[in-house]
Amino acid sequence: MIKIWVKDFGPIIEGAVSLKPLTIFVGPSNAGKSYLAMLVYSRMQSLEAFPITPYGEFLVRDHFMSRRLARRRVVLDLDELEISEGVSKAISTWVQKFKTSPRKALEISFTDLPEEVQRLVNRGVESSLQSTEQFFRRELQRCHGDISDIRSRRTGDTHLQIGLEQSHPLLRLNFAEEQDSLRTLPSEKWDISPLKFKIPRGLLSSLQAEVSRQDKASRRNRRSRETLEMQYIEFLELLIEAALATLFEEFPRNCYYLPAARSGIAQGHKAIASILVRQSSFAAINPLEIPTLSAIITDFMGHILTMERTGGRHRRSGVKEMGEVVDFLEREVVRGKIDIERSGEVTYPEISYAPITDPDQPVVGKFPFHKTSSMVSELAPVILFLKYLVRPGDLVILEEPESHLHPASQRQMARGIARLVNAGVKVIITTHSDYFIGQVNNLLKLSRASKEKRTKEGYEAADCLKSGDVGAYHFLLDDSLGGSLVEELPIIPDFGIDEQEVAAVSEALYEETISLQRIRAK
Repeated sequence: MIKIWVKDFGPIIEGAVSLKPLTIFVGPSNAGKSYLAMLVYSRMQSLEAFPITPYGEFLVRDHFMSRRLARRRVVLDLDELEISEGVSKAISTWVQKFKTSPRKALEISFTDLPEEVQRLVNRGVESSLQSTEQFFRRELQRCHGDISDIRSRRTGDTHLQIGLEQSHPLLRLNFAEEQDSLRTLPSEKWDISPLKFKIPRGLLSSLQAEVSRQDKASRRNRRSRETLEMQYIEFLELLIEAALATLFEEFPRNCYYLPAARSGIAQGHKAIASILVRQSSFAAINPLEIPTLSAIITDFMGHILTMERTGGRHRRSGVKEMGEVVDFLEREVVRGKIDIERSGEVTYPEISYAPITDPDQPVVGKFPFHKTSSMVSELAPVILFLKYLVRPGDLVILEEPESHLHPASQRQMARGIARLVNAGVKVIITTHSDYFIGQVNNLLKLSRASKEKRTKEGYEAADCLKSGDVGAYHFLLDDSLGGSLVEELPIIPDFGIDEQEVAAVSEALYEETISLQRIRAK
């Protein structure tokens, strides 16, 4: 499980969150919910920039492609390493243990490798992990601004710290501010010794053949030695790549952030695109001035402008679960079809809404995005992201999913989120809605009910949420400390999330109502 912790981070004094399939942030405004959600986005985006190939995708490549792929993706350039005589001999001896090449990829434990190879792989992993610092620093600055602006200023001796931890396999990366920059703390630690690797059959066969040729050829044959050394480097690259991919296997493949007020941002995409196109023709005469925007906004708008072109492939891939989530949200929440219309005369996409008046009849008529209700315009970007971009294994950070929704629609939205989680997408939610949390609690209880009872209540298995898949965190403002503390809310069996904050507001409102009734009675 991935854990992210912070200290003296903006409005947050201290806190830690463990990312579960569904992670919910609750608390008053300006307590740091979005601030921490943006940090998660920065962290995940920095790992997207950090070139890691998903392990399974790497292995399907044949050994002729693996070298080119590794050259592009492995951070450590192994050409800088000297393949010593000891390493060469260790690899040659190890390869010859396998008398015949396996029909499939060979699975081995890291500890089965020669010690000389283990040291080089560890060195490659260390070099690669240290390089994440520069990617993380860049993403933090894109999302939050300068590092000095992120540090909490409640006291003069605040010291920004950010940590990322994982138990299995062990991975710990901790960072701290130093002279308005970010540095890796000495507590950095990882352990790849329990890992298992798969060596592609083609690469193993090639290694065995080259070693055999080397044994038969003259040791003075320079070309033969260079060919074998190239095979060794390719072998080491694959092991480092596999170690990194396994270390980060639980991390999302892609991360998407859908900010609050997304309807306004999405509606502004046409104006901004039009202005940029118009101004670009004068770029040679006058410098093109573009205001600085947070990466959250620019990334979101960039996806809106290009999703049909870049994401259509994902939609056509036919992920059944994602299609079912989209169908549910369109049918039960927005009650219409959301899609992108693009004509040859327009360079930017038009978002359209076609209401469903009768489930048994085809959709008739379409409305442009800017003429729809606030509920439709707020949820349209969410549906488009799920339709064109998001796939199982991705992380979606969704601020205030209840925004502009009637309480009944908030309940259905919670069901849609549960279905998204059950489709294999990780989700982080920030919310102020007791209706939303209440429905999540019901879906948690639903997982303990029989299929017959679920069906009787009108629910399906996709609506159920397991308690182990949900985490909830309360951002508690403490005026005496000048910031907020992040506390995990327990998931209580047969009840759900402890709604202490919402309950406190409800109790205060009830007490005020009783007090006013007493005053009126007098």
